[in-house]
Amino acid sequence: MRAILVTLLCTCALAASAVARADLYTPFQAQYEVYHGSSSLGGGRYELEKLAENRYRLGYESAVKYLFLSDKRTEHTEFTVTDEGLMPQHYRMERSGSGPDFGAEITFDHGSDNIHAQYKKRQAEFELTPPIYDSLLYQQQLRLDVANGVTEMYYPFIQKTGRREYHFKVTGTETLKLPFGTLETVKIERIRDPNSEKETIFWLVPELDYIVARLAHFEEGKLKADMQLKQVEFEP
Repeated sequence: MRAILVTLLCTCALAASAVARADLYTPFQAQYEVYHGSSSLGGGRYELEKLAENRYRLGYESAVKYLFLSDKRTEHTEFTVTDEGLMPQHYRMERSGSGPDFGAEITFDHGSDNIHAQYKKRQAEFELTPPIYDSLLYQQQLRLDVANGVTEMYYPFIQKTGRREYHFKVTGTETLKLPFGTLETVKIERIRDPNSEKETIFWLVPELDYIVARLAHFEEGKLKADMQLKQVEFEP
């Protein structure tokens, strides 16, 4: 179960507005309910803040429990918006709960074209070659790309002390009934190795600026973790 919690928390997505908006950088706070089957494990909160002109912070806080296991974590990424796209600046994660506490930090030094990553006691250096993301920032780029009509996406990113890449593809549309209400959504699947027994699906809402309404993770065809939009507030 701990693996299920970690998988969900590392792949969970962004939130929505109750009315259509043209600005995907409008600051917001959003609440999600997290389920395992029909049982609620707890919830999480996303917050997008505007720090300065073209500079933002996206944050995530969560607290989930299952039987005697618990997981609490916070994540923050700071980024700027440029003509070339999203530019990551700094990422930080802290986790506590069952088992040992740990954290991660990534600094994107655009002056020296260098990335410094630290996870627990490990450290790593990478060359900064755009586009590059972190574990939160790629989710904002996913939202932007689908809103712009892109149907297949590749995101290179730094996670912990390694370089990875996610591959996503739009696979259809679906009507969802969620704690937030009934929503018409676009279905997006993460493309994995053909032999993988894991499956991760996002549902985005076109009339709510293509934000994520639901995220589900399956293993061997069984639903293991499910995050659903419950409430959201955008700054006026």
